[in-house]
Amino acid sequence: MKHINKILILILLGLASHFATAQTGGGTVLVVVNGAKITSGQLNDWVNVAVSEGAKDGPELRQSIMNDLILREAVSQDAKKTGLLTSGNNAFKLKLAEQNAVLELWFAQYFKAHPLSEADVKADYDKQVALSKEPQNAKEYKLSQIVVSSESEANQIIAQLNKGASFAVLAQEKSLDKSSGSRGGIMGWVLPSQLVPPINDVVLNMTKGQFTLKPIQTSNGWHIVMVDDVKPFVLPSFDESKAGIAQALVQQRRQEAVSALMKTIKISQPGK
Repeated sequence: MKHINKILILILLGLASHFATAQTGGGTVLVVVNGAKITSGQLNDWVNVAVSEGAKDGPELRQSIMNDLILREAVSQDAKKTGLLTSGNNAFKLKLAEQNAVLELWFAQYFKAHPLSEADVKADYDKQVALSKEPQNAKEYKLSQIVVSSESEANQIIAQLNKGASFAVLAQEKSLDKSSGSRGGIMGWVLPSQLVPPINDVVLNMTKGQFTLKPIQTSNGWHIVMVDDVKPFVLPSFDESKAGIAQALVQQRRQEAVSALMKTIKISQPGK
C-alpha cells in the first residue's frame, strides 16, 4: 500500500497541471474542494489499487482514501496558486519524479512476469549452506576497502595509513567504489568465497585491525582492504535469513532486468 501510494503520488505530481481535469472522472460527485470534484469513480480507482496491494475494502479504507484525496487536491490547488510548481527547479523535480515513477512501474511489471518465489529464496539459501561447509568459510570477515585506479595511488594511500590516517576518511575521499566509500569503505560481513580473487586468498591470512600492506589488483581496480572484525561463521536458519536473501535477490534481478534492456537499445552520439 505504501509503495503503490508513493508511485501514485509521484505520477500525480508529475501530472499536476492536469489534476483538475482528472478529478472530474466518471461517477457520482462525492465532495467538492474549492470547485474541484472528487467522484466515486476516482475513489474506486484508488480503492482497487489498495485492494490489489492487500488492503481490505470497507468504510474505514474508503474514508482514509477520501481524506487523502481531499488533502492532495487542497495541496495541488495551493501549489498552483502560489506558483510552487514552476519556481526554482521544481519543474525539473516534477519531471524527475514522474520518470522515477515510470521506472518503478517498469520494475513492477518485470517482477510480475518474473516473480520471486520462496523456492528461489530457498535455493539461494541452500547454496549458502553448501558454501558454509567449505574450509575457507569457517570464518567470516567484516571488511572495509578503498578502490583506486592505479597502483601508485594505492601505495600513496597505504603510506598515509601507515602514518595514522583514517581509513574511513580516505575511503570517502578516494574510493572509486561509491557504495562502500560513502560508508567509510565498509563492505560488511562476507565469506572469503564471496570475494573476488585474489582478495579471497589474502583475507584468509589477515587478522582483526590489519590492512593490506600491498595493493591488490582486480578487474575493478587496485584495492586496499582492512579487516574490521573476524568471527566463526554460523549460518542462520532459513527463517532468519529469508528476508535478507529475498532483498538481495530483488536487487540482483533488478540489475539483470536493466542489463537485458540495455542490450536491446542503440546508443549513438551525434557527430561521432
